[in-house]
Amino acid sequence: MKKAKYLVVLLVAAAFLMSFTVNSFAESIGFIEVAKVFKEYKETAKAEEQLKSQKDEYEKKFKDAQENLDKAEKDKKSVDEVEKMRKELESDLEPKRQALLKLNEELTTRLQGDILASVKKVAKKVGIDIVLDKQAIINGGVDLTEMVINDLNKK
Repeated sequence: MKKAKYLVVLLVAAAFLMSFTVNSFAESIGFIEVAKVFKEYKETAKAEEQLKSQKDEYEKKFKDAQENLDKAEKDKKSVDEVEKMRKELESDLEPKRQALLKLNEELTTRLQGDILASVKKVAKKVGIDIVLDKQAIINGGVDLTEMVINDLNKK
């Protein structure tokens, strides 16, 4: 009988300690809404504008090139001449297209780096060990989204 009481007390104590451990672990998980952070980070709008101006310039050159090809076809230029023009235009536009892709990658990488640094800073400040995307969270965790946005935009 004494052993049974001891076992019950031990099990209750173990259950109590486990619930405390699970709760403290759950509290050390945070999350952010990644899409919202990107959208509300003021540097995202600047990057989008920079990318848009480059994209508009590329699209204008592409449209002009396409019009030149259409004109050559209407002027009944030979298939070889039209094909030669097409290859020249493609070779002229390809470096511009590559530069646009590179700029997009650089801007995205910079924004992601800024956001990651801010997430780490905010998480450390509030004692969060793990930060996930909100889409990965079903229940629990601490929402750090607004704190991260505020941190990013105060720079």
